[in-house]
Amino acid sequence: MYLGRIVEAGPEVLSDPGHPYTQALLSAIPSAEVGSRGSRKEIILEGDVPSPTDPPSGCRFRTRCWKAADVCAEEEPGLLDRTGLGVLNACHFPARE
Repeated sequence: MYLGRIVEAGPEVLSDPGHPYTQALLSAIPSAEVGSRGSRKEIILEGDVPSPTDPPSGCRFRTRCWKAADVCAEEEPGLLDRTGLGVLNACHFPARE
């Protein structure tokens, strides 16, 4: 959930996230292995968190997203199964990384 909206849901969210915000959140989880962060590269989000009372147009995460394009400012992505894997994703460009 980001700024009051669900951005991703489904059985593979924790093991194979597709939304950039989910990827960033999971990359921040410390690894149980000493001296290792596991197989995920840590994602550092840039910019300030927008106001929840005055969110940006389109995708609420776009101001901090490294995948954002013009469509992200113009159209809020619906929570849809965009990959056919049963994961609901609110991103115009969901990808497995």
